[in-house]
Amino acid sequence: MIKIAIITSKVLKLTFLTTGGKSFIISVPQPRVNLTLAEAQTAMEMVIAKNIFNSPSGELATIRDIRVIDMTTNDLYDPPVA
Repeated sequence: MIKIAIITSKVLKLTFLTTGGKSFIISVPQPRVNLTLAEAQTAMEMVIAKNIFNSPSGELATIRDIRVIDMTTNDLYDPPVA
């Protein structure tokens, strides 16, 4: 018998622009369901102000994009367990 598992997940993608003009992305799995734009922007502004990430293209300078991505995986096959 074939079992098909459907797995859903969400990822919050916080995209910054660095001083070198490149994108720097922080991915947060399973963000809170009622997360607001204002909360995400405040968190990103705090990350920029604290300057805690070291990017190869410079410091994080500005907010570029904020996305919550929903993903659905249809797992059609799993190998038998021995």
